[in-house]
Amino acid sequence: MRAVHKRYLREFFPAMFAYVVLLFLSVGWLKTLEGTPARAIVTLLPTLPVAFVIRAMVRVIRDQDEFERRIDLEAIAMAGGIGGFGFFTFGMLLHAHVVGAPPAEAVATWVLPVLMGLFGITKCAVRWHYRGDA
Repeated sequence: MRAVHKRYLREFFPAMFAYVVLLFLSVGWLKTLEGTPARAIVTLLPTLPVAFVIRAMVRVIRDQDEFERRIDLEAIAMAGGIGGFGFFTFGMLLHAHVVGAPPAEAVATWVLPVLMGLFGITKCAVRWHYRGDA
């Protein structure tokens, strides 16, 4: 494993651990809080480690070689297209009352995890594609 990827893992895993811990803490803490400002701050606490995850992703992409960056670019483009198309299709079905409407906050909360999950899946597919060309 190259140094750039080791650094990524050193940055990624602590941030994800902090996210999980802060998510559970904030959910429990919200039950005891009154007032909008306090609730807003506690609700947004888990977003701080997510920002560090995004920072780690940007740094690893920036510091990879050209071929690795190409794989990541293709994967994020595909993930964005698939995820955007999926949310668009879901919105069209909602508009036509073909599917039941979930709470808006549920849909908004799932946008980033869907994008990141699709990025992981499409990155594997793109890598597999280029290995097949070798």
